[in-house]
Amino acid sequence: MNHRPFEDWLLAEDPLTSDQKADLQVHLKTCPSCQAMAEVNLALRTKKVIAPAPGFTTRFQTRLMVRRSGQRRRNMAGILILVVSAVALIVALVFPYMAWVFNSPLEVFVTWVTTLSLVVSSLLAYGKAGSVMLRVASGFIPVYLWVAVFALTGFAGLLWVASIRKFAPNFEGVEK
Repeated sequence: MNHRPFEDWLLAEDPLTSDQKADLQVHLKTCPSCQAMAEVNLALRTKKVIAPAPGFTTRFQTRLMVRRSGQRRRNMAGILILVVSAVALIVALVFPYMAWVFNSPLEVFVTWVTTLSLVVSSLLAYGKAGSVMLRVASGFIPVYLWVAVFALTGFAGLLWVASIRKFAPNFEGVEK
């Protein structure tokens, strides 16, 4: 059973419409969980709110500032440890190659250019091969089969979205 709208109505500060009130009363007769929430909500709303002890806000703000400054120090120490570790790892990985770089920088440049050109030419070749395979496949696979594949893919996507919406906790959709 979906308790979400009833829980929202019970916790809302705004007045409910007459239809919402009627639906809520019907639901409260059959749902012990929402009945308990309604009783607790009523008890909390009828209690008198007392003012905090003198100096409470000052003590709270002081404690909060101390905690925040401690958290900032811990964060800065963590960032410092992370940066030092990353630099040490980079130096440890690069150090064996430094002699080669300083002895023959032209060879390093040629190696980088060669590797880059190899990667670019490989990507272009894979793109051409994929294009040829797609043209060949489109020639001997009938149109109705392509339509069926795309329809099934779309249906699978809709099922996936519906299952997320149904089974994901606290799913509220996309934020606006």
